[in-house]
Formats: sequence, structure tokens, C-alpha cells
Amino acid sequence: MTTPFDDPQAELGWMFVQSIGTGGDLDEAFSLVSDDFSYWSNVTRREYDAAALRRVIERIRSRADIEFHLIRCLNEAENTVIEAQAEGTTADGRRYDAPLVFLFDTHDGLITSLREYGDTQLARELFGPLP
Repeated sequence: MTTPFDDPQAELGWMFVQSIGTGGDLDEAFSLVSDDFSYWSNVTRREYDAAALRRVIERIRSRADIEFHLIRCLNEAENTVIEAQAEGTTADGRRYDAPLVFLFDTHDGLITSLREYGDTQLARELFGPLP
């Protein structure tokens, strides 16, 4: 099993995940993505570019404090899978505790795409419909 510190591509992915959590630096997160970056989630089943994803993350961060804890990381060439546990509390006091899987594609030291899989029902209950 790879840790995010065993491979530069894995480190890119984990740095991105850590940067989108509460207290993370969104400017740092989005400095890690390519100009043609794309994001897809099973919650929305829509593809977003970096600017749209940033707006979604800002909306979620305004509604909850969330931390990500690494469970494991798998890496092959320019592809990285990170399994994480997201934990936090919403602004109205509800607990958020959900496993997530992030699939990163990288090229030339930047993240070119991210696919995220998580608990769709819990995400909709806590954060409402996302744009």
C-alpha cells in the first residue's frame, strides 16, 4: 500500500484533499490542478471545472467544518486512489461522518481530473442540493 508520501502523484492528491477541508488553503488546493481540470461526483453526477468546484467547496465549508482522515492510498503511474474518512459538524450542529473515495488523474505534476464517491443520501441531507 502506498502512503501519500511515497509518490509525488499520491502526495498531490492528499495535499488537495487536506487543502479543501476546514482550515485548508483553497488557493493552495487549486494551484495543484491543471487548466483543463475536471471534477465529477456521484452526489451530483455532473462534471465541474475548477472554478465551479471551488464554489461548491466554499458553499460546503460555509455550512460545515470537515476534516479528512486518510484510510489508505493506492497509486499506479499517474493515477491515485485515496480512501478517506470525512468527519465534522454542520453549522446547525449535525454530525457528518462519511467514508469517501477520491480518484485522481495527474499529468506533468498537476491534477487533471478528480472523481469523488461518497454517501449521496447523507450529503443531500446535510448540505442540500448542490449546484
